[in-house]
Amino acid sequence: MIRWSIAIALGLLAAWFAYGRTGTMARSGAWVLGTLRALAVTIVAALLVGAPAGRARPRTPLVAIDGSASWRRAVGDDSTFLRRWRRLISDSIVAPLGDDVALVVVGDSVRDVSARDVGQFTPNDAASRVRPAVDRAASLGRSLVLVTDGEVDDGDALAEAPPGSRVVRLPRASRTDVAVADLAAPSSATASDTVTVSATVVSGAAATPDGVLRFLLDGAEVASRPVPALAPFGSTRLTVPVTLARGARTSLLQAVVQVPTDAEPRNDTLGVAIDVGDRPTAVFVSTAPDLDVREALTVLRGALDVPTRAYLRVAPSVWRVEGSLTPISEAEVKARAAGAGMLIVHGDTAWRPATAVKGATTATARALWVPAPPTQVARAGETARTAEWYMAATPASPLRSALAGLPFDSLPPITLHGPVRGAVPVLSAQLGKRGDAVPAVAIREGGGSRTVLISGSGYAGWSLRAGRSREAFSALWGAIFDWLAAGRGDARAARPVAGIVRAGEPIVWRRGGADSVVSVQVVRRGVEPVSARVADSVRLRFAASSFETASPSLPAGVYEVNTAGGSSVLVVNGAREWVPRAPVVSAGPLARGASGADAPRLADTSWPFVLALLLLCGEWIGRRAAGQR
Repeated sequence: MIRWSIAIALGLLAAWFAYGRTGTMARSGAWVLGTLRALAVTIVAALLVGAPAGRARPRTPLVAIDGSASWRRAVGDDSTFLRRWRRLISDSIVAPLGDDVALVVVGDSVRDVSARDVGQFTPNDAASRVRPAVDRAASLGRSLVLVTDGEVDDGDALAEAPPGSRVVRLPRASRTDVAVADLAAPSSATASDTVTVSATVVSGAAATPDGVLRFLLDGAEVASRPVPALAPFGSTRLTVPVTLARGARTSLLQAVVQVPTDAEPRNDTLGVAIDVGDRPTAVFVSTAPDLDVREALTVLRGALDVPTRAYLRVAPSVWRVEGSLTPISEAEVKARAAGAGMLIVHGDTAWRPATAVKGATTATARALWVPAPPTQVARAGETARTAEWYMAATPASPLRSALAGLPFDSLPPITLHGPVRGAVPVLSAQLGKRGDAVPAVAIREGGGSRTVLISGSGYAGWSLRAGRSREAFSALWGAIFDWLAAGRGDARAARPVAGIVRAGEPIVWRRGGADSVVSVQVVRRGVEPVSARVADSVRLRFAASSFETASPSLPAGVYEVNTAGGSSVLVVNGAREWVPRAPVVSAGPLARGASGADAPRLADTSWPFVLALLLLCGEWIGRRAAGQR
């Protein structure tokens, strides 16, 4: 209406300028010419400002159907449920909106469908992401109608839905459903060790009776725990010790829950692979424990997921096991260090593991870390006696690509013991940011073994400052330990990152060598005959400064992964949509206000152009008849 008001005002103004100012409007017949001018200008102005040609009609909403597999969880007969589900959506949602309704399916992606496709659609997506549907509706200026079971991954995105949007939550029958939601186990361990394994069991919308949780190692039961009765959407965490048999291998650990009247068997099992070795992966020995040791162990165990045994000398000939502080003899520490694949010695680098232990071997990957001497006490009038060294550069070395991005200007200083000699420099430092840079970290390789030499103390200050400094700490020690790992017998060019992997989620890989492009062959177990197994080739590309990358998801199953340097096992579990969870959205309106409307534009029709031309022609003829130019 505003556009038409503007057009009418312009038309009247144009008529007044042409005939009203000079008083010609009072003449006989002049008012007819003024009317023609006003009408012609009004129509032209209406065309220019986009005035509507009729009443506005509300836009048809965008209907988004949740296509996740959670619809089919614990439904009993799958085919009967699908028939009812399709008929309910077609008859109750799509049909009342008319044939021109816009339909999309959301889940792990958004795609357009027709009303006919709904009658044959099977919800099977491995995710429930609704953000793409909200963005699509906002870009089209339409309201959103979301048809869902209430279980969405990004429910907060619905707060940005356009005005007039609403949620339609279809009812579901409550059935007994128990699932294994999580399984915590070490990614690698030493044979004959006892590891702690934890599993989380959750229930669906109905209360569950008592059950049992079984732990299987390579198909054989190794432990079990009773599962108590759970309330609707309840959970419990059960922990058991599992003893690993001797022999180097990759074992498949599975947690299986069994509850009477469980309606959904596809979420009862969760598995993970464990690399079992004949000797400990890493042994960390410190004769002068300090804060640097604690932070370095955090990177070794956490960021790199390397199983580590650490031993601390807290007094002359007094040793403790790191963590529990259990007493241990020095002879036992030397014996365990002798069997390590990777040995890190902090403090007295003259300390050596036992060499006369039966079956012991010399570690092919070593790190020798000499801390700085104790800080001198400041004298009267002095503020400090500590020499501050600042990291300056990363010389050319095999670790340069991983350390090139360190923020040298913002890193706290360290206290250097002295320059590292007789090796390839990796990281150099300057005294007070002046003078020549000297090596602070260096590497040495030869005779099939790798050695890292580290000088100084105070590296933990990087981690404690957080932000970019903490990232620099993780990058430095991650690069050091990754380079050492390649010399401890794990020569795989790439391996799956430890943790629970589910269908529909990307596979995360960790680089084991220096190559930035790695080709891996993935073969699924359980395909018979063996000759029918097809190997999928996956090409992984690692960034220069990154040790991890991702590849597309795989269907659920157990896969043999073959790459240069060795093989590994990848366990892909069922999609997360099969695990019951409480709904996060409820039926009802999402946003207040009216939905968008569409009105036919005047410019989209031809008659206004013809009418404006006829009116101008009529005015011109009338002016000529009245003797006006």
